[in-house]
Amino acid sequence: MKKNFSLLLAAISSIGIFRSVESIAAEALVPFEGEKTTWHDGFERFDFVMDEETLAIKPFHRPDGEKFAVGPPAKGQRRCIVVVPKQAAAGNPWSWQGCYWDHEPQTEVELLRRGFHIAFITPDPGKQWDAWYSYLTEQHGLGKKPAFIGMSKGGVNEYDWTTSNSEKVSCIGCEAI
Repeated sequence: MKKNFSLLLAAISSIGIFRSVESIAAEALVPFEGEKTTWHDGFERFDFVMDEETLAIKPFHRPDGEKFAVGPPAKGQRRCIVVVPKQAAAGNPWSWQGCYWDHEPQTEVELLRRGFHIAFITPDPGKQWDAWYSYLTEQHGLGKKPAFIGMSKGGVNEYDWTTSNSEKVSCIGCEAI
């Protein structure tokens, strides 16, 4: 498991190293709005809720009892989360999780330390995932090709979305247990 973690981290961390200076300079981060809470090691966490029909995304006050986790969304809604690195890496790279938020978060914490944003949306892929991708890349300036990290059902969700959006994904790291 530790060897797999190291290989996955090395592969994901190398993303974007060979990008041109022009493409990096053109991508300006737009800060996230809403209530800030903290996630592991003091990283800023922003919670959102998406209406599944209108695809409107708005800040959400997460219940105190959730701690680092995420609770089930209300009917007709999707829960979404962004965790912000203390210093964003060039090109504003990000990792996308599609299931089991905060389960074994070691990879995400290390990616945050290396300047990646971490994003999450409740399962399953569809037009809501497309809207979340657009929100993060077009409205907030995150890189156009996230790295997916998942296990079990999270891996299935990632493969499903990637099948229809291969040009929008840099890599997939999946572990089945």
